[in-house]
Amino acid sequence: MKIRQQQILICLSLLFTVSCMNAQDTKKRHNDILWMSMSVEYAAVCEQVYRMAWPIVKQRARAEENDWIVVFDVDETVLDNSQYARERLAVDSVFTQQSWTAWVRREEAPFIPGAKAFIDSVRSLGAKAHVGFITNRMIFNEAATTANLRKVGLYQDGDPVLCRENKEDKKEDRRKCLESGTGRCQAYGPRVLLALFGDNIRDFMPMRGLENAQKYRHEDLPADERWGTKYFILPNPNYGSWERDYR
Repeated sequence: MKIRQQQILICLSLLFTVSCMNAQDTKKRHNDILWMSMSVEYAAVCEQVYRMAWPIVKQRARAEENDWIVVFDVDETVLDNSQYARERLAVDSVFTQQSWTAWVRREEAPFIPGAKAFIDSVRSLGAKAHVGFITNRMIFNEAATTANLRKVGLYQDGDPVLCRENKEDKKEDRRKCLESGTGRCQAYGPRVLLALFGDNIRDFMPMRGLENAQKYRHEDLPADERWGTKYFILPNPNYGSWERDYR
């Protein structure tokens, strides 16, 4: 009987420990979401990225003789999904494709601070200037994604919106598609990728595996001059490839 009581106490202790850990994880995630949706600091960082990018992009555009395009990721780069995150946190904080599709089709995401002013400025740079969107939203959400972008003033007719067709459809393939003007990008013609904006390393380059990510961070990143000249990254402490060790 005494052994049985000890076993029960051990089980209760483990349950209490797990419960505390889950509570801490939930609190941290809650703080991440609150920071993105409510803090002045987050909005200021986003405005800062877009404002600092503008003179650089403008200068590069003036030197470019061919048609060029500035490419944006969608989620947490030009559209703010913190409302979806808050709603999921109230349930269990778990992403599901069903709940995400329901959110996307509401078309209620506002634009990220600084994004609209920057995109409007890019469009003012003449006939060679183009804007495009590459997102891992699935292809069955393309119409709703385009509608949401249009609703907040980020989309114009003719802008490519390249959603993910399947698991094998990588962002690097869609970037190459825009550059070459082939495949699904044939209607747009070849365009120079003048600048890329995103919140995940894969919005800029393929990155697979924790070992490769760590090597890039410590060895290659300090000398990679594309950051701040061609690559511009927005903050996102809520989710990303880093959560899954870049698998």
